[in-house]
Amino acid sequence: MATAAELDLIPVLSLVVHLIPMLLLAVRFTALAQHDVDRSPVEATEAPSREKLEEQESERVVVRITATGFAVTGAGDGVTTLPCASPCDPGGYDYRALADTMAVAKGLHPTTAQVVIAPDPGVPYSIIVGVFDASRSRRQGDREVPLFPEPVLVTGAGEGAP
Repeated sequence: MATAAELDLIPVLSLVVHLIPMLLLAVRFTALAQHDVDRSPVEATEAPSREKLEEQESERVVVRITATGFAVTGAGDGVTTLPCASPCDPGGYDYRALADTMAVAKGLHPTTAQVVIAPDPGVPYSIIVGVFDASRSRRQGDREVPLFPEPVLVTGAGEGAP
């Protein structure tokens, strides 16, 4: 009487044992920064008075991203301009100077948690992320100093925005 042939699993197990480490070496693990943007619905309320609007405007810090650099409102008298190095590519914008300017703005507006970020149309997303990072915190020595923890992105600001 003939016996059934046995199934030899050794070659399959050998392949799996060698294949798994190779696949794990090929996988690239990355950590991505996550920026929370508040998208809560706006509720209709009573219109604020002119005095209240002027008070809110004086407490607002706005970073406008243009093709030639940054324009920061709320870090002193008027608009502080920070031109980028030539050419104005993602590496040409001066994020360190922007963080320093944001620290000055935080000193002038210590209770304000929001900063309005208004990019011109066509500004690459990587530059907007850099502005988010520069406005949230600033490195002083070996510690992080919080600045404006609630950045607000305003799209479609157009040329007439601050």
